Amino acid sequence: MEIVPIDTHLTAIDHDLMAVPGVGATYVVQGEAVALVETGTSLTVAATLAGLDELGIARDAVGHILCTHIHMDHAGGAGYLAVNLPRARVYIHRESIPHLADPSKLMPSARRAVGEAAWPLTGDMLPVPLERLHPAEDLRLDLGRGVCLEALPTPGHSPDHVSFWDRRSGGMFLGDAAGLSMPRHGLDFPVTPVPTYDLETHRATIEMLRKQDIGRLYLTHYGVHDDTDDKLRLALEQIEGLAEMVRAVLADGGAEAVDVAALAARYVPYPDDGPAALVARSWSQMSVAGMLRYLKKRQ
Repeated sequence: MEIVPIDTHLTAIDHDLMAVPGVGATYVVQGEAVALVETGTSLTVAATLAGLDELGIARDAVGHILCTHIHMDHAGGAGYLAVNLPRARVYIHRESIPHLADPSKLMPSARRAVGEAAWPLTGDMLPVPLERLHPAEDLRLDLGRGVCLEALPTPGHSPDHVSFWDRRSGGMFLGDAAGLSMPRHGLDFPVTPVPTYDLETHRATIEMLRKQDIGRLYLTHYGVHDDTDDKLRLALEQIEGLAEMVRAVLADGGAEAVDVAALAARYVPYPDDGPAALVARSWSQMSVAGMLRYLKKRQ
């Protein structure tokens, strides 16, 4: 666990997602009230709580937990955090509220998407009591002292994806809306996962984001980035490139000819002995599979 100061009101807790530093963060936003943005998985909750302790934030001082979307590296820890942070409301897109209230249908789908190699590092989920769940897509959360978080729907990566403006800094908590950027590990690519990835919507979201006056990007995977337009432009180029790669294989031999692992290695070439090799392999294969499913449905 590492505490990363960002601004007077904003801190990141690196909670060692997938057992690797520099892969996942929970952001702590402090005004008069305290909010967390992103939960990590159930396996990162202990590190997040230790981070709050190190920051001197009492468990009952956290009033809000914001999730950008339902995927387990962003919302999987919500139930465990809710147990430990008894006054916190949990916010997620209204379409995904039933999945946090009862994760039983989500878990098998998540396991198929993540893959068996990475599944042991993904953890499990506890239900969040329905009365503590609130829709995120229209949220405007005034935390006091000039700190305000405001929702911006950003679908594509998933239909329920919501990003959050930090109005004080002009930055945005972007979740997976435009991919990941992990400089420590040399990884920079959009994730296009099964089963609900939508290329057209994703493209439109990134184009919309490029028209916003976003001062900084706060990425769940990972950290603070000031090169906003470069990151968004690269993400758009990469999803178009992945789509063309998968289309070419489909045109050449049909869906049965698609070797997901081989295409993923072309999409994200990463050494097998790299510190984030399992992350790169799992998430790139998930991306190829998601794009393949989307293009097959379009056919």
